[in-house]
Amino acid sequence: MDVDLTEITVILGQKNSGKSVLFEHLLTRTERYVCLDPNGEHGPPGAVYAESPAEVLHYWMDGETQIIVRDMPLTEDKFTQYLRAFGQLQRAYLYIDEAHNWMSSHYIPDTLKDLIKWHVTHNNCALVCAAHKAKEIHDQMWTQTDNYFIFSYGEHEDAKLADVSIPNKRRVHTLDPTSYRFLYYKDVAGADSEVRGPVPIPEHLQ
Repeated sequence: MDVDLTEITVILGQKNSGKSVLFEHLLTRTERYVCLDPNGEHGPPGAVYAESPAEVLHYWMDGETQIIVRDMPLTEDKFTQYLRAFGQLQRAYLYIDEAHNWMSSHYIPDTLKDLIKWHVTHNNCALVCAAHKAKEIHDQMWTQTDNYFIFSYGEHEDAKLADVSIPNKRRVHTLDPTSYRFLYYKDVAGADSEVRGPVPIPEHLQ
């Protein structure tokens, strides 16, 4: 799987389908990131924990480039402040778990919209978001998504997922929600989707 800088990645799936385990696995494979963790679920080895936007920048300047934000409750005002802090970084990944807490299909904070539109490309950064369904992802992000990781979706496919051009996306409906398997697709010319998994469980979670 290639989750590269300058790309936007979306992880979707119903509760307990493996989405959070994949999110944690990706964190263990990333050297430079800020992770917004509203439920306090993530903690890969080597990470430090920040409780303010200023602390994020202090850690980064001190060479600590694997940062988990556990500032709860993470209100939209605080969320925006962390986005602004990330906007000062280069060659970094922004991980947002439970992204539907701060956006919907028709609403997105202006700061996040600016990060998607300018910062990801111009500062060689990347964005990885996890949510339950495609309809919870704002169009500004959805139309620019490069990588899709889609776990078992439940009984019904929402219209936004139905409309996206993913080859053989009907494979999503064959996934067992307990299998930790997912449909992976990278949006490049000639690519096909494929079912992968089960998600490797990081050693520190075993």
